[in-house]
Amino acid sequence: MWHEHLRDNYFISQLYDKVPELINTEVMNIQINREGEKITVSFKMPKYADNPPKKWSLSNNTIIVELDFSEIEALSLTYNSKEFLSGDIKVESNNNGLLNVSISGTVDLSFRANTGAIQSVEGIIVGTLE
Repeated sequence: MWHEHLRDNYFISQLYDKVPELINTEVMNIQINREGEKITVSFKMPKYADNPPKKWSLSNNTIIVELDFSEIEALSLTYNSKEFLSGDIKVESNNNGLLNVSISGTVDLSFRANTGAIQSVEGIIVGTLE
C-alpha cells in the first residue's frame, strides 16, 4: 500500500482497519519549491477514519493528508482541465531505492523522490449540500 513506502506512517495506519487505496482522490494542493527539490501533495482521503482519535471533533467527516517528497528527479506535470484536481495516487518503491510517485486523473503528475513522509493528517468538517 502507498503509505508503507513513506516515513511517519504510524498514525494513518492506526486511523484505519485497512488504509484505503487512493483511487479518484480529490487533490487539494500540489506545491513545488522553487529549486524543485521538494514537492508537497495534499489530498482528501477517500473515506473517513475507522478509528478516529478522541481529540478529533465528533463532527469531523473528512481527513486531509499532506505528503512531502524530497530530492526530486524526472518531474512531469500536466493539467489541461477546468475540473477539480483529482486522480489515482500511487507511491511505490523502485529497484534503485527511490520512490515512484504518480497521480493520474484530471492532473497527471509523476516523479521520483529519494524520500517521502506523511507530514500531516488532519480531521476536518466538510459541509454537504442538500
